[in-house]
Amino acid sequence: MGMAIAALAVCGCARGEADGGARAQAPRREIEEAPPRRPPPPMTGADSARDLARIAARADSVRTAFARARPLGAREVGELRQDVNAGQIATAQRLGIRSSDSTRITALQREGRLVFLGDSTAWWVLRDMDHSVPFATPDARAMLAELGRRFHARLDRLGLPRYRMKVTSALRTAETQADLRRTNSYASRTVSAHEFGTTVDVSHERFAVPAGVGEMEADTLEEIGKANAKVLQAELGRAIAEMRDEHALHVMMENQQPVYHMTVARHFP
Repeated sequence: MGMAIAALAVCGCARGEADGGARAQAPRREIEEAPPRRPPPPMTGADSARDLARIAARADSVRTAFARARPLGAREVGELRQDVNAGQIATAQRLGIRSSDSTRITALQREGRLVFLGDSTAWWVLRDMDHSVPFATPDARAMLAELGRRFHARLDRLGLPRYRMKVTSALRTAETQADLRRTNSYASRTVSAHEFGTTVDVSHERFAVPAGVGEMEADTLEEIGKANAKVLQAELGRAIAEMRDEHALHVMMENQQPVYHMTVARHFP
C-alpha cells in the first residue's frame, strides 16, 4: 500500500487537511465523533464499593435481557444473503465515485463527495482497516447513521445497552484492493463495490461498548457482549433487513469474513 494511503488510513492520527475537510463536510451534527472514554476519578472505599455494586446489578440486568432475546433464524439469515456481489457493484457504480489514489480522495473530500466516517461515534467505531481508508459518500455515511439509530432502537426495546457497530472496511482504491487480493483469497478478483465509496463492512461477530461508559463498566459490558454476540448480530441484522426492505441498502451476510457487507442503494436527504 502506498505511503499516502497508509497515512490516510490511520484515522485519528495526524488530523491534517484530509481529516479536517471531512469533518467540515459532515452532513449533521449528531454524527460527529463521540467523546473519548475517560478513566473514572479517584474514589473512596465507600464510593468504590457502591460503584462496583451498581455495575454488578447492571450486569445482572443486562444478562437477563440478553437471555430473553433470540438469535437469527434460518429464514432471516437467508434474507440477508440475497444481494450478490454483482448487484452491489452495479449500484455502487451508479451512486458512487471512483477514487484511484489518495490524491483523488483528497480532491473528492474537498468537493464534499467523500466524507470522513469518524473514529468513534454514538453508533460505530472503526476497527482493523488495513486495506481501506475511513471515507464514504455522504449517502453511505447517512445510511450507516440511520442503521445505527435503528439498531439502538431495537436494543432499547429489549432493555439492552446501546452497543455499537465495528466498521472494518470502507473505501478502497484500486491499489489497496490489489494489495488485499494478495493476502485474502476471498477478495474480489475484479472491481470491488468498496472502490466507489458506497460500501462498508460491519462485523457481525464483535461489537463495541456504548459510548461514554466508564472504564470498569465498559470492561464488564464488553465481556457480556462477547458472550451474547449472536443476539447483537441478530438485532443488527433485523435493522439491516428493515432498511433492505425499504430499498435503502443491499446486504450480504458473509461467511468467510464475519461481516455484513452493505452498499447504499438510494440517495439520503
